[in-house]
Amino acid sequence: MLGLLGAGERSGYELAKLAEEGVAYLWTPSRSQIYKVLPRLVAAGFARMREIEQRGRPDKALYEVTPAGLEALRSWLDDVEDEPVGGRVVFALKLFLCDFASPNTALAHLFAYRRFLERRLELYERMEARVADSPPGYPEHVLRHGLTRVRATLAWIDETTAAVESDVNSAAPTK
Repeated sequence: MLGLLGAGERSGYELAKLAEEGVAYLWTPSRSQIYKVLPRLVAAGFARMREIEQRGRPDKALYEVTPAGLEALRSWLDDVEDEPVGGRVVFALKLFLCDFASPNTALAHLFAYRRFLERRLELYERMEARVADSPPGYPEHVLRHGLTRVRATLAWIDETTAAVESDVNSAAPTK
């Protein structure tokens, strides 16, 4: 939620729309979740709220991230886990929000995601070897889907890592 607020002052409704248009393929908070979390963020000092009077309608609450909220977001982004509780979705969400962190943080997440997927690929390949002589059934078709997806994501990680490293190198001061 702090990452969404980092895009600028928004109402709960506008935050929901921003999530639908920006990160819905990764994570889509429900409107009820958004409206529950916003007051908690304000109470924790991570966001501030101001009301705008509207004619003929209830007042509109607008929220924006505070410096403490940005620090909490950066701290969360800097926490690179080998296997976070939310699995691959957390890796991708953290990478999505790395505009609020350093390129080295993004690279650390890509490296951790790679290790996570390499472990997964190893497991899938062991499973594939066990069923190699069996006639293919639906479980094997789904296993091949998992293998294909992991291999494609590993290729994406390589491409993304190269792009981030290139950006870092081109931004480095020359002597």
